[in-house]
Amino acid sequence: MAKAWFKNRLNDHFLLKSRADDYRSRAAYKLEEINQKYNLLKPGCKVLDLGAAPGSWSQYVMRTVKGNAKIIAIDLLEIEPIDGVTILQGDFLDEKNQNKIIELAPKGLDLILSDIAPDTTGLHYADTENSFIMVNLALDIAQKLLKPGGSFVAKVFEGAEYQTLLKRARSMFEFAKSFNPKASLNRSRELFLVARNFIK
Repeated sequence: MAKAWFKNRLNDHFLLKSRADDYRSRAAYKLEEINQKYNLLKPGCKVLDLGAAPGSWSQYVMRTVKGNAKIIAIDLLEIEPIDGVTILQGDFLDEKNQNKIIELAPKGLDLILSDIAPDTTGLHYADTENSFIMVNLALDIAQKLLKPGGSFVAKVFEGAEYQTLLKRARSMFEFAKSFNPKASLNRSRELFLVARNFIK
């Protein structure tokens, strides 16, 4: 069973495509699908990429707007440099890092992206609860740093808590909906919360 999974993983279409397109991970194509459907990226946009390592979402944003964007990528892990992207290593909850982000985008952000996934335990209820906590924290950052009219995208492990997240997003944005990219692995429990037109 493990051997079959590993073989399928090596032959994965999006993994092979990411290597051909020089993306750091196949996750770039998840964001590509989201952007193609919801048209979130505009020239000149200011974007915060939470949990950005290894950097494929920032790569995709930069390529899509042809370098005409302010992109701030942050992760606990080290991220190799990306042309045009400001990289911060550390916790996005740290006030010092939040102040750096505000200094870099003093008039606010147009888009916050979060591909953060908690360390998985293998226990569904624990993993979904930890994911719920992380996305709630990302929404806290959105309330603090997004411009009116801004957008938000976050990966979520779907579970009993998800409707609470969706309800909160709908209280903050004029539009909030779930999206399942084709680029997500078939066995994955992830979905993406997409919200537009930040109001408060």
